[in-house]
Amino acid sequence: MKDGSTDFDNYDEADEETQKHLQKEFAEAEKNGWAQGKPGSFLNRLIAHGNKKTEEELRRSGEGNSESSTSSS
Repeated sequence: MKDGSTDFDNYDEADEETQKHLQKEFAEAEKNGWAQGKPGSFLNRLIAHGNKKTEEELRRSGEGNSESSTSSS
């Protein structure tokens, strides 16, 4: 992951150095009470990406539910 491209979706690719860095960021965030990591940090961006992806999935599943509920009325 040192090439500068961050593939948040391919987390199995994280090398040992990246994992150690994240563990350090976890500890710092916990110590300082940052629920989503230090603002602007890799951890913060990783969490934001996951949140965005989850929101998109929920929105897509909600659209599917609203279509099925309107067709059964």
